[in-house]
This record gives sequence, C-alpha cells and structure tokens, in this order.
Amino acid sequence: MDVVKQRLQLRHSPYSGVLDCIKKTLKEEGPSAFYKSYRTTVVMSIPFTAVHFASYEAGKKVLGDIYPAYADEEHLLIHITAGGAAGALASAVTTPLDVIKTRLQCQGVCGADRYANGSVLAAARTIIQREGPLALLKGMRPRMLFHTPAAAICWSTYEAGKSFLQRWNDDQRL
Repeated sequence: MDVVKQRLQLRHSPYSGVLDCIKKTLKEEGPSAFYKSYRTTVVMSIPFTAVHFASYEAGKKVLGDIYPAYADEEHLLIHITAGGAAGALASAVTTPLDVIKTRLQCQGVCGADRYANGSVLAAARTIIQREGPLALLKGMRPRMLFHTPAAAICWSTYEAGKSFLQRWNDDQRL
C-alpha cells in the first residue's frame, strides 16, 4: 500500500484512485512492483524505531530532570513533549532512506528516474550524482511535521492507557 500511496501522491499521477493504481501496476509491471523498495523499507524502519524509542526514553529522563515535580507522576506534558521530539528526530535522521524508498517505489512513473537495481546504496549514489547530496533531504520538513504530532499522540495515548490499566489492575487486587 505504501507503493500505491507514493504513486498516487505524484504530481501528475496517471492513476484515478487506489484500485486503478493497483490494477495498472499489476498489469504493466507485475506483482514485484509492489516490493521494489521492500529492503529499503525494512532498512529504514530499524534505525527509525531505534532512534524513536531511545530518544523518547532519553527525552522523558531529561524532562524529568528539568522538571522534577513532574518526574514521579509522569505528566501528560512530559509524554507529549518527549514523544514529539522523538518523532521529529527519528524522522529527520531517516529522511535520506525515505527519499530512496520513495524514488525506488515510483521509478518510471510519470517520467521519474529509473534505477539499475533495488540497491539502497546504488540508488543513493545515483541520486547524489544527479542532484547532489541535499537531494537526500528533500521533504524533511513535511516528514517531521507529520511524525512529530503523530509520535506525541501515540506516546501520550500509550502512557495514559498504561497508567489506566495499572490503576485498574491495582484496584482489582484490593
């Protein structure tokens, strides 16, 4: 579905919708078109998740040290702030991999460049040779603007749910 999403987001997308994109892609490129960037997606998910979790925990600790009155109770503001910062950092760090993933997913569509193979390094080299190293940072701001509130909402919801279930569990024991 990520391949379909990326292709529908192209400026002059030749597809009228999700089903049209799936049908045309299957007919013209075969099922393998949906997996062109699978390795890149996996390679991107590992550092994204590692940075996201590590920076969230570090952010909670730092905020707890700065605002000790909130550290014990783990206030919502701590989770929102640490979560948002974690999402921003993780998305910024992995933007080059996201650019490569998107380029591999959309190659040949609407005149987009084609790559010799699905290699992350080969695609990165080609992008840098053709457009310069800053091309790997294209879309960083919108990516961060998406992941910052998403992570803040996710972490604060998770922590609130965890807190609720812990209290409920404690009440059940009484």
